[in-house]
Amino acid sequence: MLEMDLREALRRQQLRLHYQPQIDLNSGRLCGIEALARWFHPQLGDIPPSRFVPLAEECGLAGELDRWALEEACRQLAAWREAGLEPVTVSVNLSPLSIHDTELPTRIADILRRHALAPAALNLEITQEALLGSNPGSLNTLRAVQAMGIGLTVDNFGTGQSCLGYLRHLPIRALKLDRSFVRDLEHDEATRALSEVAMHIGDSLRIAVFAEGVENEEQRRLLTNRGYQVVQGFLLSQPLSADQLSPWLARRWPDR
Repeated sequence: MLEMDLREALRRQQLRLHYQPQIDLNSGRLCGIEALARWFHPQLGDIPPSRFVPLAEECGLAGELDRWALEEACRQLAAWREAGLEPVTVSVNLSPLSIHDTELPTRIADILRRHALAPAALNLEITQEALLGSNPGSLNTLRAVQAMGIGLTVDNFGTGQSCLGYLRHLPIRALKLDRSFVRDLEHDEATRALSEVAMHIGDSLRIAVFAEGVENEEQRRLLTNRGYQVVQGFLLSQPLSADQLSPWLARRWPDR
């Protein structure tokens, strides 16, 4: 039944995107925003992404969900720019199915063109699991996307199967330390050591490393001491609806 409802929600465009700011710890300035899918079911209430995203992948709706998120995020970014509010980039999460799709670069180019956005305005977040797939066209797709000027970030870095061997061959711009590492920073010495390893990997490959799930000042302090510059999390802002983000930006940067 939930699968049928998800199909209907996508058809009727009943899903929404919320946006979580990504902040530079040194300057306090906005670096970008991550678009996060949200689903409010008329009978069941809020359905968490941890439930409906895997469901979309299981029932073949992941590609449709990704296309909707790309379209909506770019539409909203264009609207913000029209209103004079200009986040640096918007990041959209993509499923492994989309990474395997050879038509992805063409679809993205069409979306950017229709909303009059430069490729640099868009960043794509992909999981380690997507990189470990056996589809031989995935790397070509990622390289084509990168050649357009679109950023690529490996999400949930440090969890699941290792993809270290892939990193030197991938055209990625950043790694995002998984929130599970950030959560345990204060209490676990091994986690602190692994967070330092992640930063060293980024430095060695000359790519950025940033963290998600930052919820308190001690986590921010520990990350700053380990060289992390860009973070996101409830300490800085919870995910906000498009209507909520505009006044948030205006309050934080009144000169915008």
